[in-house]
Amino acid sequence: MKKILKYEIIQLLRDKKTVFFVFILPLVIFPVINGLISWGVTAQVESISSEKFTTAVLTEGFDEEVLSRLEADSLINVERKEKSGEAEDLLEKYPVVLSSSFNDSTKLTEITLTFSSKRDRQSIQAGILARKLRDIRKEISEERYAELGVLDYYGRSFPKTINTASPSDVANARTAGFLPITLVMILLLGTFTISNYVILGEKDNNTFELLLTSGARRTGIIYGKMAMVISAGIIMSVLSLLSFIMYGKLTGAVSVGMHLDLTQALMFAITVAGLSLLVSSVTVFTSCRLRSSSSGQLAFMPLMILFLVLSLMGTFQGVDISRGFMLIPVMNSSGLMKNIITGQPSAVTVISAALLNVLYSFFIAKSSADYLGSEDILAKSPDIDIARKGFTKSAAMTAFALLVVIYMLAGGYMQQKNIVTGLILSQVLIFGGFVLIMKRITGTGFKRLLFLRKADIITLSSAVILGIIGRYPVAVLSENIRYLFPMPEFISDTDILTLSGLGSLSLPASLIVIALIPAVFEEAVFRGVFFRILENKYSKAGLVAVTGIMFGFMHLNIFNLFETAALGIIMGVLTLVSGSIYPAVIMHFVNNGVSVVLMKMMRNGTLNEDHYLLTSRPLTYTLGILAVFLVTALVLRSKRSVSAF
Repeated sequence: MKKILKYEIIQLLRDKKTVFFVFILPLVIFPVINGLISWGVTAQVESISSEKFTTAVLTEGFDEEVLSRLEADSLINVERKEKSGEAEDLLEKYPVVLSSSFNDSTKLTEITLTFSSKRDRQSIQAGILARKLRDIRKEISEERYAELGVLDYYGRSFPKTINTASPSDVANARTAGFLPITLVMILLLGTFTISNYVILGEKDNNTFELLLTSGARRTGIIYGKMAMVISAGIIMSVLSLLSFIMYGKLTGAVSVGMHLDLTQALMFAITVAGLSLLVSSVTVFTSCRLRSSSSGQLAFMPLMILFLVLSLMGTFQGVDISRGFMLIPVMNSSGLMKNIITGQPSAVTVISAALLNVLYSFFIAKSSADYLGSEDILAKSPDIDIARKGFTKSAAMTAFALLVVIYMLAGGYMQQKNIVTGLILSQVLIFGGFVLIMKRITGTGFKRLLFLRKADIITLSSAVILGIIGRYPVAVLSENIRYLFPMPEFISDTDILTLSGLGSLSLPASLIVIALIPAVFEEAVFRGVFFRILENKYSKAGLVAVTGIMFGFMHLNIFNLFETAALGIIMGVLTLVSGSIYPAVIMHFVNNGVSVVLMKMMRNGTLNEDHYLLTSRPLTYTLGILAVFLVTALVLRSKRSVSAF
């Protein structure tokens, strides 16, 4: 093992490309990523600035006219509180707290705005509220005192702000948002490059077979190469942190800084070490299973998207790395890094997560070693040729990853500009365009590619029923999963804001935008294209499960993944048992249509949130059992008849 490790280090230092990725990239990439993050933060500020939020007002001594004008603002929800206790205590529930007191020096009543910039959202909302208060006081001074010539009232009554966070807390909060993601991306890029070099590069050059048959112990060869990749990952982590510190010191940028005590620094080091082991072992595993560096580059895209999503999940505001979240690799490390920087999680949590990552790494590394130690590694296979051999699993997942990225960026941009036209355009242009591209690549007609076949009346009727009641078994599943994976409040608030943005549409227009268009285009992609290109790559159950999970991921709300994936699986079963896409389209339309109708009824007061249709447990369990029974009956019926596929 030592000889192989020494050999690989020498070879690595001779190769300019790998030297760049291991030593230079971690040092130079931070400023670039910091610029990209700054751009993303600006977009986030703009998004948060348009959201409605609640502020607590301690009403004792508060100017009633200011308060009434504030209550009239469409973005501010004011909750009046009796002046008891400290404003800081209310920050556990409210992002901003307003109070007032008499200033003896100015002989005026002063408004005090209390917040904590430990949380970015609170800082932004506090700034919004401060500007609104300034405008309100300006209006009052102009209206009430202009005739008396007292125009300096406005200037003297600008609200005083109290930030309960220290300067180091502010710097840490800003750092915690992007440093974990930066480290994950650098680790993934660097270790995958090294892994490609020491494993796939030798496969390309036909030297790996010679090495394995040279008489040297295979375990020594394998673990030597793995040690090279893992060492490179740890080096890149250290260099990335060094780049981060140097960038902050040299530029003096306000947004850069990290102040950790000894305990926090130790926790941070433990977390990063566990992450380095995990990422390195995953990239080794991926390289072991591939046949060439070109196929490795193809597989890298979905792996990068997955790591990015998991890392973002861990750093989302309101996500607590505990319960089920602590079991998810990459997410647990990113979330704990953020928690360590902004506070101090328990040592037990940090050590438990690190040990879990080490355990994951051990099993992944052992699997890689077992595979490389087998004779399968010497088997030859041609590179991917879609025209002759069709899509491989990795090619299909790469296509899916690219689709997710395009939908996330282009679709998100269009929906941010205008939610209605954005939803329509993102469905038609992105999903519709994807179907057209895949038709051309596969050389398959629409009828075969999209399963455009007639379906029997029993399956079509079942699709309508499942569209109406399918939400109930999903609700039962969701209720139990939410304990392990609780949804942060800001995610549910975002969902409400999205629905409210569509609330101005009429019922027919809402049915078209929210129900019909997604039913047609999303089913064309998932129960059409991906069903077709993956039908020979998985068992029937695997095909339904994989395309259902892909459908869940595409909705870009990881905290609703289980619900959307479960609905996708049901629609996959309908496609499987009928051999037609039409039942899935019908169920999708009816399911979304029912949601639209319920939303409209709640907005006009016909239904309230406590209505039995929404809250009745007996109804939920009864219809949930009925839905499961119906799906089971369809599967058993299809087994007795000729298989649809």
